[in-house]
Amino acid sequence: MDTTKWKSVLVTRPMYEEISAVARIEARSISGQLRLTWEAWKRENLSKKDQKFLKEEIVARRNAENA
Repeated sequence: MDTTKWKSVLVTRPMYEEISAVARIEARSISGQLRLTWEAWKRENLSKKDQKFLKEEIVARRNAENA
């Protein structure tokens, strides 16, 4: 697995089963379902300021890893 592009995430078995079932219902991959769910959560729960901060943190961490 290309760990610069993909990471493993540990979830409980029941959570995995729910995510997997919803992904099948909506004809998505599990990673696609997680991405959609995460994006929706960010829009609904983070202020614009927090979303900007999150993006800046990600850029800073990537830059630090590549330095």
